[in-house]
Amino acid sequence: MTTYRSRSFVYQGKPGHVTTETLTLRPGPRDLLAKVVMCARCGTDKTIYRSGHSNVDPYAPVVLGHELVATVVEAGEEVHTLAAGIGYREGQTLAPAELAFRPGERVTFQSRIARYRDGLMLVPAPIANLSFQINGGYAQYMIVPETMIRSGSVLRVADTISDEEACLVEPTACALESIFATPHPVGVDAEGRHLMRAGIRPGGNACIIGSGTVSMIYARLALLEGAAKVVVVVRSADKGRLVRETLGDTVTVYEAPRTPDDASAATRTAEDRIVADLSRLTDAYLFDDVVSANASAAAQRLMLRLYTAEGYAVGACFGGTHALVDGANIDINHYRAAKTIGTSGCSTDGMKTVLAWLASGRLSLKGMISSRHYSLDDDPHEFFTVENGLKPALFPNGED
Repeated sequence: MTTYRSRSFVYQGKPGHVTTETLTLRPGPRDLLAKVVMCARCGTDKTIYRSGHSNVDPYAPVVLGHELVATVVEAGEEVHTLAAGIGYREGQTLAPAELAFRPGERVTFQSRIARYRDGLMLVPAPIANLSFQINGGYAQYMIVPETMIRSGSVLRVADTISDEEACLVEPTACALESIFATPHPVGVDAEGRHLMRAGIRPGGNACIIGSGTVSMIYARLALLEGAAKVVVVVRSADKGRLVRETLGDTVTVYEAPRTPDDASAATRTAEDRIVADLSRLTDAYLFDDVVSANASAAAQRLMLRLYTAEGYAVGACFGGTHALVDGANIDINHYRAAKTIGTSGCSTDGMKTVLAWLASGRLSLKGMISSRHYSLDDDPHEFFTVENGLKPALFPNGED
């Protein structure tokens, strides 16, 4: 295969240390070589840049970026022989058509090459992670190694799916994974065992706390899953306008006054007013499903107060900051059926589901990438830290 020169944002293993470099790529006979079309910034990448990461720093220097769409440039001469599955495809044989990669076809990637049991991803000790141990998408080109091919982690993108939507398949699948893990009780069996239905409660109320790309993805999924009412809680008129422009009248936008993260008496009084407003908005019912797509402690605390009193609610918590939520009343979790479900990656099946929904038109993710497009000529510090409501994306080879 050909040797390639690839300009890249390279994370050096220390907070704030990302350099723009030209890497020499020499793909082997069992590799694919892909040209990156665009790569959206994940919140994890921003965290790594700001604070480092114990699962990334030891492997640095490394190219981050795993929410991407790319085109196949070359397939190594032995790629067609990689039929023995691993991870998600453990014990299976990959069909010849799965390994017949054609130059020019678009692909996206399952970033966690993981082991599975009973169809469920085993999160600890993955085989490898794209953008952790494998160079990712903040680069002109990337080598797709044998492990990604044999695990079924290279997913083809249908022609009807836009590049922007293809970039968002992975984070959408992460959101879907948390929704599909929400166990709403639907009855009991003869011995009193609770029977559950996973997913957003059909015909119920759903609340999304946050206004960014991930929040709006959750709102779209809640509607698709059958929620009768979806309320998006935002912190400013500008963010409310952004949600309305993107989602239209399919959701109700509630502009909550901004509150600090602390659990002071003044903060709790302000939160009481927010809860009262949302109670009036839902005829005193509140919500069957609450999603906090915001990492602030205030958002997490609010999430814990918005479950419906019947106790059939589940919060899909994207932020994962419970240790910081001083003053939260955890009794609503302990004494009720409420549960808080977090996200940690997504299954390959989840990504395939999102790809199928996008291809059929059942789901749309258009308009959810920031209009400010970045290139490798831009300052990486700005790219990794900018906050403007929607996900920024890097176009490492320019825009067509």
